[in-house]
Parts: sequence; structure tokens; C-alpha cells
Amino acid sequence: MTNVGVWIIGACGSVASTVIAGAKLLAVKRAAPTGLITELPELADMGFLPFDQMIFGGHEISNKSLRKSFTVLSDAAGINQKLIENIGCQLDVVEDNICMGTGMGCGKSISALTDKSVNIDAHHLLDLTAKISEDLDNFKRKYNLRTVIVVNLASTEPPVPPGDHIETLEGFEKSLQNDQKDLIQASMLYAYVAFKSGFPFINFTASHGASIPALLELARAQKVPHAGKDGKTGETLIKAVLSLAFKYRVLRVLSWQGYNILGNLDGKVLDNPNNKKSKVNTKDGVLPQILGYRPHTHVGIDYVPSLSDWKVAWDFIHFEGFLGTKMNLQFTWQGCDSILAAPLVLDLVRLVELAHRNGDSGALVHLALFFKQPLGTDVASLPEQWDLLWNYLKKVKEV
Repeated sequence: MTNVGVWIIGACGSVASTVIAGAKLLAVKRAAPTGLITELPELADMGFLPFDQMIFGGHEISNKSLRKSFTVLSDAAGINQKLIENIGCQLDVVEDNICMGTGMGCGKSISALTDKSVNIDAHHLLDLTAKISEDLDNFKRKYNLRTVIVVNLASTEPPVPPGDHIETLEGFEKSLQNDQKDLIQASMLYAYVAFKSGFPFINFTASHGASIPALLELARAQKVPHAGKDGKTGETLIKAVLSLAFKYRVLRVLSWQGYNILGNLDGKVLDNPNNKKSKVNTKDGVLPQILGYRPHTHVGIDYVPSLSDWKVAWDFIHFEGFLGTKMNLQFTWQGCDSILAAPLVLDLVRLVELAHRNGDSGALVHLALFFKQPLGTDVASLPEQWDLLWNYLKKVKEV
């Protein structure tokens, strides 16, 4: 097996730095594989991509340092600083593979982060597309990579306006030619270039990415696999579990109120109502799919700077039991955002690479387990999503 590139959009963010540092530490066995499905003993002989064969690069719009980003995260998460000493030089090598990216169409809260000394968004969309494509090609050639997996870990973009630019590939490419920057968002542009280059794409964010019909069409035509959208790391994961208890116990959920507070850059971006709307859409869609009806729901998201990389969710569930008696259940979830997300991203890289090597293409429905709004399937129940993944891996193993 030869090396595979992992190209991260938002390469110097907290999640990205944790993914990269985590892979480096796992490669030299200085970290336990806690949280990694692909490291389960039952899957030891699946032939997943080894961590030491992941070569990292990416796009970033700010002038942040990869090493600094992970150091700040480590302080917030209480990670042993000696771990950074083991991989500091390796993070510096990855830094050389990070190029200036685009925050186009992502809203004021994201564009404000852009390094003002380098304004690549001034380019025509076709030139911008060519620049991203060149960055990916150069990366692939530099390391003689078998393929490159593009992973979107950038901050959440606002919803995109409807129209032909999202409905058909012809309409999308026409918008590129006409330089309609108000219709095309960065995540969509990255997915487009990835598919055109024959590279798989993973959208771990609530942004549209490859989920629009135009790009689903392109992925099928190019015969490349992709997965998304919006990684299921915290409150929504617990929702998916608890809602099954109400469903199978035939207790009717009347209301499910959820309040989320978080810090870090993602929290700051989601403080913008337009960007927040995309996140609320993915978080609010799980319950009706599992329960089979739509109770009253609310998803609140507020930015609390002092929380740093931590997020807290408080959920109030009002439900009805026998003889109309109303009761409630409440839970609080507190987690470190990047620590929860990083192992899932590494799992997805390995699973998408395996699918690509296996000749699979289009939306990978067996990866629904990882997402709030999985593409290509309506299966929302966690056990059923697990079965999709497990049955897929058993078939691959049999072949």
C-alpha cells in the first residue's frame, strides 16, 4: 500500500490540528486509539490505511499556525504537552503543505478571518477553481500519492439560495463561467474540484459541500465516493440514542428543547444567524426520522468565548405516558469539540479510502453512522446505521 494524501479544508483549525497531531501520535503509538471504530479488534485485518501512510496538507484562509493551534487546543483540553514535543517537527512539515484557500460565499463571520494580505477571492471563479486544482495536483505529485482525500473541516457556511446553480451540473458550471460569487460557496467549490480531479470528498460540516444535486451528479459521473454531512459528535448522538428508547417504549415525545453553548472559532462563526441556520437544520432533522412524527423542537446555539474548545448541551424532553400523564427527562452533555471529532474524521478517511480502493462511488450510505444528515439514505436509527457499516465491511472482507 502506498501513501495517500489527506487534504483538509480549514487545515489550521482546532479539529484539523487534532486530526493531524492525532494521526502522527497514533503512527508512533504514543496515543491510544480511543474513539476509533476502525481500530476495533474485530476489524484488525480489514486492511485500513495505516496512520503512517497518511500525508497531510490543506487550505486555510487565516494566518494561524498549525502547531500553535494544536498547542492552544492542548491547553484547553488538558493534553500532556510532552506529546507535542514528539511531533512538533512533523507538524512543521505539514505546515509547508498548507496553501491559502478561499472563504468565498461563507458570510461575514468567516470572511473576517481571511488573511487580508492574500486576497485570492478577487480572482475569477474559474481562476480560483484552477488554483485549487493546481494545489491538489502539486501535492499529489510532490509525494507521489496514490490518491488524495479532501476533507472539509472549515467553519459552517450559511444556506445557499435555490436555483439552477445547485440543481444541475450545467447550471453550476454556468455560474462558474459567469463568475457568480453570490451563488457559489467555498465548500461547493472544493467538492467540485475534488470530483473533477477524481478525488474522494468528506464533508464533516453542516455546509452544503457535495450535497447539492449538481455535485451529486458530478460525483456519479466521475465515479468517485464521498460522504457527509455534519459529523455527529455530541448532543445529536445522544438524541439518536434516547429517541429510540421513547420510540420502542411507545412513550410520545411532546417537546424536545435543546440548548447548546460553545466557544472556539466554530462558536464565533455560529453566532452569526445566517451561518447558524445551516447547523440548526442538520441538528433538528434527526428526531422526526427516528420517531416517525414531529414533536415540538427547538435547537438553541449560543457563543460563550470563555468555553474555548468545550461545548455544553442541556436538553429537556417532555413526554406523555399511560393515561396522558406528562413526564420529563433532562440531560447535560459536556465535551471537548475537537477531541470528539478527530477520531471520527480519521475513521472516515480510512473508510472512504477503503471504499475508493474497492471501486465504490457516489454517496457512501454505509457511513450514515457518522453524520447528522447522511447522504443517500434516510436511515437515522443508530443501530440500523451501525448495521449498514458492519454489513458493508463484512462484504468487503469476504471479497
